[in-house]
Amino acid sequence: MVNPMNLYNEISSNILSRVPGGEAFFIQMVQGRTANAASASRAVAENAASTQSSSQSGSTERGISNIPFSAIMDYFSSGGEADAFIRQAIESEIELASARHNLDPNLVRAVIRAESSYRHDAVSHAGAMGLMQLMPNTAASLGVTDPFDIRQNIEGGTAYLRRLLDMFDQDVDLAVAAYNAGSGAVRRHGGIPPFAETQRHVPRVRQFFEEYTLQAYQRSAEDSRFNT
Repeated sequence: MVNPMNLYNEISSNILSRVPGGEAFFIQMVQGRTANAASASRAVAENAASTQSSSQSGSTERGISNIPFSAIMDYFSSGGEADAFIRQAIESEIELASARHNLDPNLVRAVIRAESSYRHDAVSHAGAMGLMQLMPNTAASLGVTDPFDIRQNIEGGTAYLRRLLDMFDQDVDLAVAAYNAGSGAVRRHGGIPPFAETQRHVPRVRQFFEEYTLQAYQRSAEDSRFNT
């Protein structure tokens, strides 16, 4: 039988480790020194604000690493689910990374869905890691020190996808094929390599991309209808 407290601690540790000051608070929480939780929450929130303001020219980016701890506490105290929180954090990082690298966020979503089904702890049989399934050498070349960190993985994978799109003249299918099989394989075969996995992967990403694009269009049309 699963121990509820162990499960709670595992979830809490996973989430708090990705928030400025969160690890220290988790240790304090586990040790039972939570009497001053309100001031601890404020300290973590101030840490997040200070981290944000010290980033380049006072950037106002709001990814998971900059979420004040007080906001996380409010989320869970109101019945929020851990999976939903992580998914929201992933969506936030997709939007930020896509804007930084001038990519359609729906393409990034499609790659993540095809690569890992949105599992930030995914590991493939070949050793690819995280949401965007970065191989160790690729992760290192992109400056990703923790491939299972949501922000680092999405930032690295998005930068890599941008690089491949530029390499293959903005051809989405070739860039996705190179993401899966390597740019060298795409060049050697003059197109999508004849590998079974890649042959399945490219149309799958294309399908997801089209689905997300259609959903975005429908939401936009719905918003326009209600705002007129």
